[in-house]
Amino acid sequence: MNGRVLVTEAADRGPLAACRSLAAAGYTVSAVAETRLAAAHWSRACDRRLIAPDPKRDPAAFVAAIAEIVRNSEYAALLPGGDASLLALSEHGRSLEELVRIGLPTHDVVERSLDKMLLLDEAAAVGMPAPPSRVCTSPEEALRAAEEIGYPVVLKPPRSIVGGSVGRRQQRIAMADAAADVEIAAKATGAPWIVQRFEQRAERLSCAGVIADGRLLAVAVARYKRMWPPLAGSASFAETVTPREDLVSATEKLLRAIGWDGIFELEVLALPDGSLATMDLNPRLFGWLTLAVAAGADLPAVWCDSLLGSRGRGPVVARSGVGYRWEDAEACNVFWLLRRGRLGATAQLLRPRRGVVHAHFNLRDPGPMLARPVEAIARRIKPR
Repeated sequence: MNGRVLVTEAADRGPLAACRSLAAAGYTVSAVAETRLAAAHWSRACDRRLIAPDPKRDPAAFVAAIAEIVRNSEYAALLPGGDASLLALSEHGRSLEELVRIGLPTHDVVERSLDKMLLLDEAAAVGMPAPPSRVCTSPEEALRAAEEIGYPVVLKPPRSIVGGSVGRRQQRIAMADAAADVEIAAKATGAPWIVQRFEQRAERLSCAGVIADGRLLAVAVARYKRMWPPLAGSASFAETVTPREDLVSATEKLLRAIGWDGIFELEVLALPDGSLATMDLNPRLFGWLTLAVAAGADLPAVWCDSLLGSRGRGPVVARSGVGYRWEDAEACNVFWLLRRGRLGATAQLLRPRRGVVHAHFNLRDPGPMLARPVEAIARRIKPR
């Protein structure tokens, strides 16, 4: 065995994929979540299933629980499963590096990596500018920006996780086709906002990988075929493609400029004129991670090997033509299409495909798929 790895936020797709990949690579895996209904807790890949407070609700208590876990058992590495645990460990868990390898860059770099406004400047500097964007501090300013840019637009928060040391929350982007939509989105979230043109004719790509000391160790590029929500969401169906050299080069320059080390996902648009536009950076485990692993770019294993002093000759590049489905999101897409009477598109979505991996379903590891309806029901009946 290569050692024991602790993976946090085990209810999500990325951490589940990491647990499965690391177990297959010879690591012993422990998964941490706030509930025993977490998908990864039902996986055969997990040797230990551990409970800790939600890092969004109480980051300090979460880190205290992680500290207790790593003090009571020997762990080689720790993988933050999402933005909330990444921030919590960066702010409160620096001393844990004496007990377990996390590989976090300095806290200011973690903050930079999560800053969507800074990403606008850094992406432009490496030749992958975002679509036309304005940073707005009032609803009136957001309305003016949307009218100048032209509808439809998206409204983005400056970062996905907001709040203080206690009581953080997740913020998502909102689509706006008219002034009324901008007003609704502005009321739902606090200022500031990034108002950005929605590129309707662009192809959605995602470049993921591992970077250490400014050098890419692994890379996988996926093309989104469907998303949930349909126009501005996460990949519900995707496939790997051969990485464009300009995309890989610009991604490496961007991450080097920000200072990030570790696993990452960079969402970009391929515009009709052939240029690339940066959308978002996720410096952590991400939703379609199982696709990268299935296509030969085992990002969790590459990163853990690197953390523990073993680096292969790279970079490892995912092969093209492997498909991916996120079952929950595809079910939502089915109902969305049926409600609009799009029967042909529904039939196309439901058509079985070869060479496709799934976010949860795996014949050799059926537990996580069985956990999904149970967890969904428990979430609905849980007292608020």
